[in-house]
Amino acid sequence: MAKKKTGVALAVAWPLAKKVAAQVSVIVANNPDLQKRLENLGKKFADVQRARTPEAKIARAMESVREQAEIVLRSESSGAESVAAVQATGWKQRADQVERALRILQHQPRKMQKSQLPRIEAMADSLVAEVLTSLIDDADRQIGD
Repeated sequence: MAKKKTGVALAVAWPLAKKVAAQVSVIVANNPDLQKRLENLGKKFADVQRARTPEAKIARAMESVREQAEIVLRSESSGAESVAAVQATGWKQRADQVERALRILQHQPRKMQKSQLPRIEAMADSLVAEVLTSLIDDADRQIGD
């Protein structure tokens, strides 16, 4: 019975997903700035994957987060503080927290490093996912406009 429900859900969701993907691809194709941002973000994530240690991967990911935050802050008007600007500032602060935790962890005994590194990785992964989701949501909003 569960398999049948999954099949029905997939049959309903798949056409919608294809339609949204087509709309997003049109927006990206017609927006060189968005193309460049997504391309640069993809390159940064690929660079993160090439890092040798988990600590290096986290540090590179936080660089990417900061870059995206700076892009958002530059694109916002300098007058009123928008939701996007507040969010981008929060990203930068959280990236700083992750990097501070990494620096402190380096001075801990190896046993503690092994036990605490997964928590720091989870913090970093959550932040990267939030930034990526925000970029995708921005593209979706542009579809609606």
